[in-house]
Amino acid sequence: MVLMKFLKNQPALKIDNYLVVADIHLGITKDIYDRGIIIPRQSDKLAKAINKLKKITRTKKLVLLGDVKHKVSGFSFQEKAELERFFSLLDFKDIIIVKGNHDGHIEKMIPKEAKNKITVKKSFSIGTYYLTHGHRNAETKKNTIIIGHNQPHVKFRDDMGAIYVEPVWIIGKLNRKLKGKRLVVMPAFNNLCGATVVNKDELLGPIAKQLDKKKAHVYILDGTDIGTLVNLGYAK
Repeated sequence: MVLMKFLKNQPALKIDNYLVVADIHLGITKDIYDRGIIIPRQSDKLAKAINKLKKITRTKKLVLLGDVKHKVSGFSFQEKAELERFFSLLDFKDIIIVKGNHDGHIEKMIPKEAKNKITVKKSFSIGTYYLTHGHRNAETKKNTIIIGHNQPHVKFRDDMGAIYVEPVWIIGKLNRKLKGKRLVVMPAFNNLCGATVVNKDELLGPIAKQLDKKKAHVYILDGTDIGTLVNLGYAK
């Protein structure tokens, strides 16, 4: 039986012998630099963090659940260099890239020495779990659909007016064409990514829009259930 495990205080899953992370967005620092802020490249930091989780979970295979790169149309030279560095540092023999909406032409950006261990797919299944990035429709008989794409966060404001924004998981049942199936929305692995603030913004993508908000629960990374989507209250 294939089991799924949420990693406490980490935006990552373990499914069988696979480690799963979503929304890496390598190259985002170039976008941030163009806005006047200098931040170090993230390839080394993110690869090191993923390799550390590999040791903790004792997994051997890796699923990158979309948006490995940041630039939607084409790619920058920095992005290409970061991707090559990132792939060279990952300590996995098998890596599955599930393409996201930012991953155009990513096949051409995989270095030759890594091509024998990297496979690019539109979706990927492990046991009863169907993994897809979330920007396109899903057709599957699997019971659980796992997506990224939304980079979900929740916004809190305390009595003193201080604001806190935390990454979250969303788990619930789907309606309409996917009625009866369970949806898991993963937080982004790169904390520099933008956010869908789930107590303010609408969820993104045709799969997430079929979520039953009245019953979908929101969890912060330590596993605390903070309620359903409709009960969180509107963030100002």
